[in-house]
Parts: sequence; C-alpha cells; structure tokens
Amino acid sequence: MRIISLFPVLALAAFASHPALADVDSMTIKIAGGSEASQDCVAAKDCYDPGMANVPPRTIVTWTNMDTTAHTVTSGDPSGSSIGSVFDSGQIPPGGTYSFMFMSSGTYRYFCTIHPWMTGEVLVGGHTAQAGVAVPEFAGSSAVVLAASVLFAAVLGRRALGF
Repeated sequence: MRIISLFPVLALAAFASHPALADVDSMTIKIAGGSEASQDCVAAKDCYDPGMANVPPRTIVTWTNMDTTAHTVTSGDPSGSSIGSVFDSGQIPPGGTYSFMFMSSGTYRYFCTIHPWMTGEVLVGGHTAQAGVAVPEFAGSSAVVLAASVLFAAVLGRRALGF
C-alpha cells in the first residue's frame, strides 16, 4: 500500500528531470504592424522583428502578431516545394502568438502565406546550411507523456483502492 503512494512522486521526478524540459531557451519575434499594407517591410527587412534570429538548439521561438490583421509563420520559401513541411502556424489573429521549438541546427526560412513578401529566417546553432530534417515541435516528449500517465494511473489506483 505504501508503494502506490510513491507513484506520484516518481512520476513527478521523471517529468521534472526529462531532458526535453531542461536547458530550454526562448525568444520572441514580433510580426510588425502594417506589414500587410505594403511591401515596404521587405526593403527595411522588418516584416518580422528580428528578420533573422540566431538561436541555439532547444530554443522555443514565439511569434507575436503586433498587426491588425492575421498572418502566418510557415516554413519554406513562397516559391519552394516544401512549404510548411517543418512548421505552419495557420492564421495567427491580431495579438495572437505561435510557438515552435527548434531542436536541430540549420537555417529555417519562413514566410506569411497570406502576405508572401513577409519573410524571415531562424538560424539554429550557427549553421548556414538549409535544414534538411523536420523535427516535430516539442520532440522527445514521450517520457513526459509516460510520466503523466503513471501519475494519472496512480491517482486513479489510489481512489479505486480507497486510499
């Protein structure tokens, strides 16, 4: 009976010590106001601020829409064949946000599918080669899901046994 009460503690310890949660950096990129009105932000390179972000691997980048209209953050180039293959925010409403965790080194180009003149780039790990491998957002979370499942099972087990 004492063993059952250890499950929540063990599950929380596994969750807190999971490598996917350790040493995670974060950065915010602003989607500039007025970017939809004209292509002036292209010359100024400020449709996304900053237009080129340099981050280490395991960084969560959050785009915040500071404009009065919806935008997207979609991986690839407007004329490319792999549009959205790494990440795609869908429409981000005014004041809304979208986050993506960059796990692998490489150069990740992105643009707004609604306003394709809006382009940006995230350079991960100092590399300049085009990223070739798509890494799912929050990759490596299976241990976290397992820990949460164990915790949930322990709580249900305690209630079923009357503890």
